[in-house]
Amino acid sequence: MTESKTTFLGRRIGYNEGKRKQARAQKMKRRVQDTFRWFKRRGWILCVLLIVAGVALWTNRFYVQRFNPLELRHLRYIDIEGNRMLSWEDVIQNAQVEPGMLMSEVYPDSIEKMLIQVPLIRSVRVQKHFPSSMSIVLEESKAVASFFDGGKATVYSERGVPLPLSTSTALRLPIVERESMSEIKPICRFLAEMKKADPNQYALVSQVGWSQKDKAFEVIFRDVEFHVLYPATGWNGDLFALYDMVKVGFPQDLRCAGEIDLRYAGFAYVRNFDKRCVNG
Repeated sequence: MTESKTTFLGRRIGYNEGKRKQARAQKMKRRVQDTFRWFKRRGWILCVLLIVAGVALWTNRFYVQRFNPLELRHLRYIDIEGNRMLSWEDVIQNAQVEPGMLMSEVYPDSIEKMLIQVPLIRSVRVQKHFPSSMSIVLEESKAVASFFDGGKATVYSERGVPLPLSTSTALRLPIVERESMSEIKPICRFLAEMKKADPNQYALVSQVGWSQKDKAFEVIFRDVEFHVLYPATGWNGDLFALYDMVKVGFPQDLRCAGEIDLRYAGFAYVRNFDKRCVNG
């Protein structure tokens, strides 16, 4: 009888398992022999080439460290979306980029910072695309208010930034009171929200200002004789809809009113009645 073989842990190895183990050992041995045979015939050439390449890289390591693969690519295409008032050339000039420059010199964050400084641009997003293109998506500013100083008119955007637009455009916009020019930015943000939530209500605004006494925006409409107080914050569609409902629901009371206070959520207070109108 033959002695049974066991593993290191004492498990018995059967006849078939032993044969498979022996075949695997023979296969591994042949692979090692083939590898040494190939290396003896051709593999040494590859080793020599690797050594030569390593020496060359070490000798020119200063140039290797400065090598930038991006310098092999140049900007070829610039795609601009959202520009209506600004031309393609205006955007490129303000972005300080041009076709042909190295892609390694195109920094989207820096381009966005430069473009957002243009008054006619409200928001911008810049992206680089492999291998050699760039896209610029703009949202141009909209005129929401104007200010008249003598014969000079200035148009302001949603951010409260002056826009290079004509006097004819300023005449179609709500006019900001002179005393409220220190609050031009919040006034413009308020008007932008009104225009977005209720364009019809915004179209009727004649004059707007900031009431320091009431800490509210004071709005005068073209179609009524009273003025309306809006809160300093918390503008939404419900706030502007509340004025529309009061205007439609209480026409007789509003005919004699001097002020509507909308500063308190969900409530509208009608004040300063003209006694002659009530009695007559």
